[in-house]
Formats: sequence, C-alpha cells, structure tokens
Amino acid sequence: MSEVEQKKMIFVEEKLSSWLLKIRIMPNTKGYPILKDVVLQLVFDSSKKINMNKMLYPALAENYNISVSQVERRLKTVCEICKRESSESDLSHLFGYSNIDTISVKQVVCSLAERLNMEYRSMMYHNGYSFS
Repeated sequence: MSEVEQKKMIFVEEKLSSWLLKIRIMPNTKGYPILKDVVLQLVFDSSKKINMNKMLYPALAENYNISVSQVERRLKTVCEICKRESSESDLSHLFGYSNIDTISVKQVVCSLAERLNMEYRSMMYHNGYSFS
C-alpha cells in the first residue's frame, strides 16, 4: 500500500468511526466491524457495490468465520439499531434521505462510502492536491 493510500485509509477510518458513533452505532455492537469493513471496501473499490450480496458478503463471511446469512443479519441489525437510537436529523444529514425508516442496508453502506469519498476529495482539494 502506497503512502497516499495509507493516508486515505487513516482519514477514512477516523471519519467513519466518528460518524458511526454519532448515529449511535457503538464499537461493541456485533455487526460494527462488518459494517466498517464493507464501507471501507466500497470506498476503495466502488465496483463491489453492484452485487454486494455475491461479491462482498461471502468474503466477509469467510473473513469473520460466519455464514453469509449471519453477515446479512448483523448488518441489518446494526442498521435497525441506528434507525432506532439516532435522531432523525442526524440520520437525514448523514445519509441525505428524508425518510430514514425505509432506508436499506445497501443504501446505508453505499451512502457512507460515497460520503467518505466526497469528504476525502474535499479535504484533498482544500489542501491543494490535484486529482488529474
């Protein structure tokens, strides 16, 4: 991993951790590491979001030594906790949706990944880096 990729990883992990805490997803929640892992993988390779269930979930299941259905269940549980415990304004601000009750796991994961990429690009732009 190059130095630029390492800096991006640190920035993205710190930002993601703070966002997850803000929406009341605590590190001791069972699906927390899986959610972080999925989002980070999408930040660095957005092509995986096209077919998450078949590309990411089996790899995560193997990595965490659980079944694919357990990966899905844990991600769904984390999203339900976030909807139940967080304020409507925090969720709508972070995800950009006005009706948070209908947001799916895939929408949560993809929204977090896209927002992290935008924040990183914005930070790089304001620090005078070029993306050409």
